[in-house]
Amino acid sequence: MFGVVSYCCMLERLIVLFGFFLSLSRLLNCLIVVENFNVLLLLYCLLGQWDEFRMLFIALIVIFTVEVTLGLVVLTRLWDLSSLIGIVGE
Repeated sequence: MFGVVSYCCMLERLIVLFGFFLSLSRLLNCLIVVENFNVLLLLYCLLGQWDEFRMLFIALIVIFTVEVTLGLVVLTRLWDLSSLIGIVGE
């Protein structure tokens, strides 16, 4: 069971990294790929269910919440500048 989970997590990481390299030209695409990677990492920590992973899970939830907030602030600031709309995405 654990071997299948680790194989799936490794495959998902490769897919996310490949998608990240394909979407480097647009900020919105990069944010979506990074957030998907965050969800996969949280899922892996949740499936671990060992004591040290529970603390790591709580710490990652806090860090990723701050990251999402900062990413959305940057995204809305860039969207306010109409000259940079090509960078953000349409």
